[in-house]
Amino acid sequence: MSRFAPPDLEPVERGTHELLASVPPRALPLGFRDAVMRQVASPGRMTWEWIVAAALALPSLAFLAQQLWAHGDEFSAALNNVIVTAAADSADAFFFIDGATVLALVLVGVASLIAAHAAITAPPRRITTSR
Repeated sequence: MSRFAPPDLEPVERGTHELLASVPPRALPLGFRDAVMRQVASPGRMTWEWIVAAALALPSLAFLAQQLWAHGDEFSAALNNVIVTAAADSADAFFFIDGATVLALVLVGVASLIAAHAAITAPPRRITTSR
């Protein structure tokens, strides 16, 4: 690794860069990756991940469905404002997003990440074909 600092570093950052650049890289110990993957794919974890994902997603999805049902006309008007403004090259679009709606969307996103992790770490299923 080169000890030369990139030209965009501030003077106070150069010392830290040189210190970190002087440390030689080391290979991970044998078996490190396998040990980490065994912990990630532990069999008891997936059930809890699915439960947590459902606990976060289901109430949030129900709330979002209720919001769409109760305020669907406002949503369509706001979407129309954004589309018309984007087509007209002006900055006159106005729309309001409730903080609870944003929180519900965030919780659905977090639940999706947890569910994706549970699906990825699940052991592969064998499919047998009969001949």
